[in-house]
Amino acid sequence: MAQFLQPKMAKGFALRFIQIIIVFPMAVLLSFYIPPYKSMDYELHFLLWLLVSAAVSVIVTRISPKLTVFAFFTIMGVFLYNSTFPNYTFGDIYSDYNAALVNMTSNPHKVSYFKPVKGTYFQEERVKNAMQPTHPKLRNFAVENSTRYFHDEYYRKYGKLTRYFSLFKHIRLNWKYVNDPINMDYYSPPVESMELLAGDCDDYAILMASSVMAIGGEARVVISESHMYTEVKVGESKDIDKVSHVVRTLFPDEVNSGKIHFHETNDELWINFDYTARHPGGYFLEPELYSVITFKK
Repeated sequence: MAQFLQPKMAKGFALRFIQIIIVFPMAVLLSFYIPPYKSMDYELHFLLWLLVSAAVSVIVTRISPKLTVFAFFTIMGVFLYNSTFPNYTFGDIYSDYNAALVNMTSNPHKVSYFKPVKGTYFQEERVKNAMQPTHPKLRNFAVENSTRYFHDEYYRKYGKLTRYFSLFKHIRLNWKYVNDPINMDYYSPPVESMELLAGDCDDYAILMASSVMAIGGEARVVISESHMYTEVKVGESKDIDKVSHVVRTLFPDEVNSGKIHFHETNDELWINFDYTARHPGGYFLEPELYSVITFKK
């Protein structure tokens, strides 16, 4: 113990500790700002930058230990400064690193797509009539809450998905389930639901679909045996790895080690925005579908 406390030993230990501390935020930053090469997996992309960061840390330390210490305090100073502004902070570094680890341990999960098995024509017409994607108040609600979460760096990197996911997060976090009147299947208009942020599954689905469509997204409403939810088009089938990566990056704690569930329709990729799951692409409460309600573009 006395030998460990000697100045030389303590200095060497501190230097190694600083090397390790520098590697992880450097790898996260590099993987965030430099996109993967062509079709490279995001997991491999992060691992490569982790190796590059480790190599840079070792080389710099061998050239000049003082330079490593200077780099450490520079990085810490930048993040401490940014913590008072809406830039990249310690919390963002933690979230992105956590997401990178989750991405390396989980895979997307395709769910079989069942064709409609029951006639629900009148229910479909009621849903279509309830939609209000062009209502000025609904448009304002959608715009405001599509920018409420996830800073602009994510938007520059992931585009419109960031806006859809911000909407999902706001509505789901604040939604409170309230039953319809007895013996009545009431469909709340979205301008009513956005004020109350309360209702049952069909109210939630209609509000979510209208909100996504109000900011230029494509949404549809799915009816199952005793449930209704929204699905949002997030790209083509080939984009599943990218979309999965974005979900895990923006919802790392919610996804944890779970899967991203999705449907494919004519090579289009759709994930559910249901309140029963904690993140977009969560599990399907009822996988068998009775009807899929689509809307004109």
